[in-house]
Amino acid sequence: MKSRWARYTAYTGIGLFLLAILFEVSLRAGLGLGTPPLLQADSTIGYVFQANQNTYRFTNRVHINGYHQRSENLMTRPDSTFTRILFLGDSVTWGGVLTDQSQTIPEETEEILDRQCKTPVEVLNASAGSWGIGNLKAYVDRYGLFESDAVILQIGTHDLVQAKSTGEIVGRHPSYPNENPTLAIGELGRRYLWPRLQPYLPEWGSKAQSSNSDTPSNTPEPEARLKQNLDSLRALVGDIQAAETPVVIVHTPNRGEVVGKIEGPEPSTRRHQFLQVADSMHVPVLNLAQGWARRSGVKKFYRDHVHLNERGNAAVADTLTEFMSGCYHRLCDSSGP
Repeated sequence: MKSRWARYTAYTGIGLFLLAILFEVSLRAGLGLGTPPLLQADSTIGYVFQANQNTYRFTNRVHINGYHQRSENLMTRPDSTFTRILFLGDSVTWGGVLTDQSQTIPEETEEILDRQCKTPVEVLNASAGSWGIGNLKAYVDRYGLFESDAVILQIGTHDLVQAKSTGEIVGRHPSYPNENPTLAIGELGRRYLWPRLQPYLPEWGSKAQSSNSDTPSNTPEPEARLKQNLDSLRALVGDIQAAETPVVIVHTPNRGEVVGKIEGPEPSTRRHQFLQVADSMHVPVLNLAQGWARRSGVKKFYRDHVHLNERGNAAVADTLTEFMSGCYHRLCDSSGP
């Protein structure tokens, strides 16, 4: 009897082990878990994606080039035989792992301009999740403008009071990994399942949240952050204009600002100050908070309250390329062959 029970236990253990291996392989091969896009802390920029990565996540391709951009490797530029545009932004520009590289806003913009321009177009995507305006400024300070023919700044409503993100979160928060997890199963649990269970475990969730908080206790109040960001914006735009490079701002709204909700006085006031700064520096602003407020079907552009889906990215690219052609007629030769 004991021998039969021992054999049953052994067979069960082997079966569960084989199922775990099969599950692990399925998560890696089917969903790309176990190999997330990796970041690294940076003393001045805050953090960037590690250079020279090529991975697939939920079947979507993510390629990071040598300059920490979600873009292909830079084209060589011995002369002006192509048009280069530098896109700077946060997670809306980066696109997230639920969006394939080809369907991010910069890539969609590149595809449209490539059809319109007589020479090839290259659009660089310098961005990362939770980057603020201070991070954009620091990136340009480090790497410059890449001899770009134009620069596009994507600035969302939340970016107006977003503090400059620091590298303290890298390697500590599951959404900011700096090395591959040992097991895809472990990543599934820690990064995706556990956060969804936390609301049902209020005591554990609150303790974990307080003990693992990455927000400094001395974070300035929103109005102070707004002032810092507007100062960073002035400095960043000043550097771009000093290089005699055209610059455009794309202002992306949160979903609630354009779908079924009345905007409160604080976001409206902050946006007004932001637009005043842009106007004082003669920077064209594609204000989607205004443009989309009068457009039907905008709710279908959003993946959540902040981030756009593929349809939203394509809508931004369509509007942006039309806007840019009106601002800068000579950005590229659009006469075509």
